[in-house]
Amino acid sequence: MSEPQTIKVTANGRSFTPRAEVSLPDFVDSLGLNMDRVVVEHNGQALTPEEARSTHLSDADSLEIVRIVAGG
Repeated sequence: MSEPQTIKVTANGRSFTPRAEVSLPDFVDSLGLNMDRVVVEHNGQALTPEEARSTHLSDADSLEIVRIVAGG
């Protein structure tokens, strides 16, 4: 039985090794974050919510994930 393929991804300066072909929403969920409550920059490009939901990660991708916080 072979091990699942993994990739290397950097998110907010930390290195992660998720399974290959992981979707961005699944990766964000694995971090304990809600996709509806974050803004994501993928390889230097800010993503719209629609783009973020349809993005799959690749080896060496770089992410900045910022939580949306309500305040006053």
